[in-house]
Amino acid sequence: MQKAIACFENVTRRFGDLIAVNDANLEIFPGEVTAILGENGAGKSTLMKLLYGVHLPSSGRILINGEPSAITGPADAMINGVGMVFQNFSLLSALTVRDNLLLAWPKTPYWVSENNKGTKEVLANLTRLAPHINPHSKVSNLSVGEQQLVELCKVLNISARIVILDEPTSVLTPAESRRLHGFIRQLADEGVSVVLITHKLADVEACADRIAVMRKGQIVDVSPRGQKSMSEIVTLMMGSDVKREISPPALPKKRVEKLFLNKICATAPGMSLKDISLSIAAGEVVGLAGVAGNGQALLAEVLAGIHPATSGDVALDGISLIRRNQMETLATPLGYIPELPRKNAVVENMTLAKNLNLRALASGKADVNNEVQDLLTRFHVNPPEIDRYASTLSGGNLQKLVSARELGRPRAAILACYPTMGLDISAIQMIYREIFAQAEAGAAVLWISEDLDDLIAGSHRIAIIRDGQLVAVKDNDGKLNRDTLGAMMTGLKPERKVA
Repeated sequence: MQKAIACFENVTRRFGDLIAVNDANLEIFPGEVTAILGENGAGKSTLMKLLYGVHLPSSGRILINGEPSAITGPADAMINGVGMVFQNFSLLSALTVRDNLLLAWPKTPYWVSENNKGTKEVLANLTRLAPHINPHSKVSNLSVGEQQLVELCKVLNISARIVILDEPTSVLTPAESRRLHGFIRQLADEGVSVVLITHKLADVEACADRIAVMRKGQIVDVSPRGQKSMSEIVTLMMGSDVKREISPPALPKKRVEKLFLNKICATAPGMSLKDISLSIAAGEVVGLAGVAGNGQALLAEVLAGIHPATSGDVALDGISLIRRNQMETLATPLGYIPELPRKNAVVENMTLAKNLNLRALASGKADVNNEVQDLLTRFHVNPPEIDRYASTLSGGNLQKLVSARELGRPRAAILACYPTMGLDISAIQMIYREIFAQAEAGAAVLWISEDLDDLIAGSHRIAIIRDGQLVAVKDNDGKLNRDTLGAMMTGLKPERKVA
């Protein structure tokens, strides 16, 4: 029988009164992909952070190669061949991809130059995993999905024997996800132990060997993939059967234009927007699809008043929302769920209550209103404690916290950027219900996503962005499919299926 490379024995981790991991037992084997599934806040990331040394067990023990773990921090973990890619990146955005890889590489020489032949080895995994990424590009110019791939290369470069991936496909395009799945299987074939923390059943089906299901801090099931059906796995995760249904509200009989984008132009390092024009009616949900790095992030920041436009206008009910220069300030009336909420939408050293009232606090109103507890409960933020600091929440619960602030009150328009990124099935359903409820109440909704299936299921129209331009706006008449949208996103003709 194969010997486990890592073993959790009755491991518990407490944070004050909160039990994040409760009496966990799990074995991780060489050459195997172990998927850890569970709701947001189930303890998945905390369990693996115990192995990586970010936290120490409150009780129980972890064995590495049969011996009690001596890992007391991430530096020890890396020395012992354990690497972890977190949901929150640790790249230095002002440096190039190559320089970020060199900073984390144990073999980096004291003197680094472009001509160092020895440093070419640091790019080997990047070439295998993401050949389209220019190693001389600054990280600030990369899409979120590309930054995720660079983080993975950092871990692979330390020759880790255990690779932990925390929600690795949450920001990847379908093509990038497929490439990553193949690479994970390749790592396992080379004898590496891969732990895949995910809520996506597609990840499990694509590359997992075993599935460990967590619920409320406990490991409730461990079984080989295929032994249980996916519906049984979902029931174990949620405690009940959850069906994923996406259904946008019916369009109002009379079309009333509400949100206007008129010939927007803007520039940022590595990207320009060129004459973006789009009109969204009250009650309409418009999806925006595009391959990562084609201007979605810049457009969202222009619409939200974060980044100035060089020309053009954005108007909501006839009132201009555009920001013209960096010195101008603008408090957007849009309900805005940005990409990477931990980085862009919360103040981590403030309480949940204050984060829910950031708009009021920014306008000088110090009072925290009484509806915050209701919002935490309504949006399933766990734990729903108004005085808890935002820094203590998991990535999924932070996403729900931001959604509660932006969707929990009536808005004239919604700008939702990857609003379900990193969420479990139940939370995804809840977020879609809240977005569609805003539309039903008359809000204009622009929904940016790379999940083509969800966009097709939930949008009235779908716009395609490529190279900073809107290249198509299509009515969702039942004829749109992934191949058609993918072809428009890439500029290629859709493949014809041969009968």
